[in-house]
Amino acid sequence: MFSLEKCTFNMNGHNVTGWSDDTDALSFPSIDISTSKRGASGKKITSSTGEKGGPVVVKLLANSKSAKFFMNAVTAQLNGAAVSWNGLFRDPVNGISVICTVGNLQNVPLGQTMGKGDVANLAFTFDFELVIPDYSGANF
Repeated sequence: MFSLEKCTFNMNGHNVTGWSDDTDALSFPSIDISTSKRGASGKKITSSTGEKGGPVVVKLLANSKSAKFFMNAVTAQLNGAAVSWNGLFRDPVNGISVICTVGNLQNVPLGQTMGKGDVANLAFTFDFELVIPDYSGANF
């Protein structure tokens, strides 16, 4: 069974909590790892793209302690600090882990979205140079 309830995602020493109710509260990149060309004769050549990372999106409830942690980093970055991100995701139930390294916080909410009787979730997009999945212990 897939559920964030038993998973951990540690970002820069902080365990992310307060996940949103979105079906994609955490999403890892989907990348092209190879490309191919076809010649006039129909022959094909394939090569590696070199892509090994990409965007990781974290969606949180507005009152999440992790939202406050991320927003503190946003404030520091907006004030000129260089903030780099690393993360480790673990899903012990399904035997999956994902290492994320050399990241930057790319897209952030600068305020809260709210309306009559509702408040929106907050989305933080990190861009990582490396996103390394380990499915060797996968239980499915």
